Amino acid sequence: MSVTVNNPLFRRPIITSAMDTDAYKLHMQQVVFEKYASVLVKYKFRCRSDEGLAKYVAEIRDAIFALEGLSFTPQQLTYLSEIPFLKPAFIDFLRQFRFDPQRYLSIRVEQGQLVIDSEGPWLYTILFEIPVLAIVSEVRNRHRYGEADEDQIQRVLCQKVEHLQGELRRRGMQEFQFADFGTRRRFSYPVQRRVVEYLAQTLPDHFIGTSNYHLAQKYQLTAIGTMAHEYLQAHQAFVNVADSQKEALEVWNQVYRGRLGVALTDCITTDAFLQDFDYLFAVLFSGVRHDSGDPIAWGEKFIAHYEALGIDPNTKTLVFSDNLNFDRALDIAAHFQGRIGTSFGIGTFLTNDLGAWVTPAGDAFRPLNIVMKMTECNGMPVAKISDEPGKSMCDDSVYLANLKARFNVK
Repeated sequence: MSVTVNNPLFRRPIITSAMDTDAYKLHMQQVVFEKYASVLVKYKFRCRSDEGLAKYVAEIRDAIFALEGLSFTPQQLTYLSEIPFLKPAFIDFLRQFRFDPQRYLSIRVEQGQLVIDSEGPWLYTILFEIPVLAIVSEVRNRHRYGEADEDQIQRVLCQKVEHLQGELRRRGMQEFQFADFGTRRRFSYPVQRRVVEYLAQTLPDHFIGTSNYHLAQKYQLTAIGTMAHEYLQAHQAFVNVADSQKEALEVWNQVYRGRLGVALTDCITTDAFLQDFDYLFAVLFSGVRHDSGDPIAWGEKFIAHYEALGIDPNTKTLVFSDNLNFDRALDIAAHFQGRIGTSFGIGTFLTNDLGAWVTPAGDAFRPLNIVMKMTECNGMPVAKISDEPGKSMCDDSVYLANLKARFNVK
């Protein structure tokens, strides 16, 4: 284990900007502001990797509590106010918003495991997930891989870009588009900043933006993102659960009126989503996002669904965001080329990959697999089932069984 204090790949404090978050968090927060300001929720952190993080609890707690009082600057608010779908009333709310981690977060060790819980108004807790995950990842990487250097990061990045450029030429795929989705599990902020800057410089025809609002502003890129699982999960507590996905889509359209029209499909399973994604929603939403399960089978289901509804699939976009690298994304794009639009959000592969690098002690690099998901809304359990069993999350086995029964999920 090693800690390199002056390594430029790391920084303290880890989070210095309220905008250093995923775009979909602010986009969902606007819906919460308009529709659900009094809703109370709980989130729970989970590490899917086989690794003990409890030994870093003091440093993680200090870094998270350093968010106290962090707010949006006048310059940031001016930038956000120029985005057409962010409304003046929401910008005014952000003007007074302050991070309050000591009020809404609990960070501790239980049975040898790092435990991070968030509880409070959805409106004020929604922005914690991304900085919490980024902090945990960076603290762990600083300790475990503190000997890594800038040259290794740059070598891996250059190799990936050169490989992609060669594959694009070989495959004749000039319409391939991808974005950075790597904030939550990045190696560190300096690494993500370097990656986004380099991709914007070297691949301007293919790199279409970043999920990170801070970096989008810094490099004059498009901030990309619509909704996450928590948005659909919460609606399980608002209406009859059988109607929850339809209600979530309807409310989204009420707020955005056709903008930000990419719907997430696997909160309960894609088959369950397709039952609710009727002609009206299929027309209103510009596309759908894949986040679990077989991407080819998923895409074929949506092409068939659009065609059955009499909608030309070429007027829609499939957005893929599940555990992608360039080769995997190119294979998917090639499969659907000419049949439906495609776009790709690539995360860990870009912002948390040291290639074949190992520490001087022989510890081969591997990224953390961490999440922070909503588990309760207004005192009721909520669940994410997904198309991949390992990604499911629910604290209440009875509720999970009932949800599956309602949607005929095996």
